[in-house]
Amino acid sequence: MIELQYSCNGKLFVTMTRHIPQFLAVMASLSLSYSFAQDAPEEEVFEYSPGGAPNWFTGEGANVGGFLFPNLFIFGTAGVSESGASAEDYAFAGHDPLNDVSIQTIEADIGININDVVTGLVAGSGFQAEDHEWDAELEEAFLHYNINENIAIGGGQFLNQFGFQSSKHLHAWDFVNNNLVNARMLNEGELFTQGGEVVFRGPNASVLTIGGGGVRSHAHGHEEEEEGHAEEEEEHHGHGHGHGHEEESHEGEEEGHMEADDAFFNNWAFTAAHQFRLPFDDSVTVTTSVGTGENGFGGDTYLYGVGFQKVWNGHDHGNGGPDFCNGAFLFRTEFIGREIEAVHEDGDVEKFNDYGLSSLLKYGVSDRTTVSLRHDWVSSLGALELADTHRVSPAFTTYVDPAQRVRMRFQYDYLRSSALDGEHVGWVQFQLQWGGTGGSHDGHNH
Repeated sequence: MIELQYSCNGKLFVTMTRHIPQFLAVMASLSLSYSFAQDAPEEEVFEYSPGGAPNWFTGEGANVGGFLFPNLFIFGTAGVSESGASAEDYAFAGHDPLNDVSIQTIEADIGININDVVTGLVAGSGFQAEDHEWDAELEEAFLHYNINENIAIGGGQFLNQFGFQSSKHLHAWDFVNNNLVNARMLNEGELFTQGGEVVFRGPNASVLTIGGGGVRSHAHGHEEEEEGHAEEEEEHHGHGHGHGHEEESHEGEEEGHMEADDAFFNNWAFTAAHQFRLPFDDSVTVTTSVGTGENGFGGDTYLYGVGFQKVWNGHDHGNGGPDFCNGAFLFRTEFIGREIEAVHEDGDVEKFNDYGLSSLLKYGVSDRTTVSLRHDWVSSLGALELADTHRVSPAFTTYVDPAQRVRMRFQYDYLRSSALDGEHVGWVQFQLQWGGTGGSHDGHNH
């Protein structure tokens, strides 16, 4: 049997005013009523055997030759926000929504498993960038050779493991948008690396991943923004998320001005991440991560992080301890900090530090429905014009079909920063899935 486990998380988007909370409450109530009426009482184990005939309509059991497993996810997003703002103003990470109504992303991937010895993934995405212009990118293409049950080596292009969130694709996110701390610290939330990695597995669901190589940048067409847009956005919102278009808006400023994006890795990166369950309490998972690499200032950036997750009333799905599911309650928090070296033309080295924290509470209302609450915080960094920012995000997620392949999510964001009194944003998101196993399997990714 081949076990394929996916965290199926998708998205459709809406930006909010004062009436958005009432709107979300009504819609959430309707969806919750529907979910309770349809839910089956028994929990399912999240696995399938490709031995049976595939269902080509849903993609359940779809495979080629018994070792290639295709999947497709389509995310539609709509948003409602403050007057005069747009979805792009609230995009901090590479795959956050960029239009008020759009196809946020189309994910297509092929999982590879040859007798549990050679495993891998080829994953790409198409998305609507600013002004609904279509773009596409290859996200991952890697193979692992599993020497034994404890050691695997491999390479290609992959998402570096760093904490809980960094290696998750869009369908595995718990919210419409990425965590602020990941967007700030990890190359807009996704550290794509072209190189190699080694994976060590041990007792207590221990996984140590060491990887490194060249860094692939997140272009996403932001450099084509019209001149001056970033400056207007900064004056109104103070976000400072820096999608690569500040350079034009700062033309003519004094020499020595530093761009926030240059703090990212831009040449090479090396990371090590260890995730494990506590030996005396397997409902608790801990992550520790470190990383270093060359940045755009000619120096190095050093990353460090630690995360903690606790599950109450979970069930063991074969991953070494209780996982989140129907009736379970989950708490997760993750801290990431960094030190940035900037080398000036005269050879002087200047160092800066910033930090961030993302915390999540989630409850499994039923097999199909979850309610979540996230708090994000990133510190200020005056030298790079980055503001101290808080974001609070309640979300309601439910599957609206028996096969759990059509998902609906309502989310509200409240943002407040040292440069912003407070703004309200509302999102609605839909996900359609083909292939793999339907439903949301928390904590599982490719």
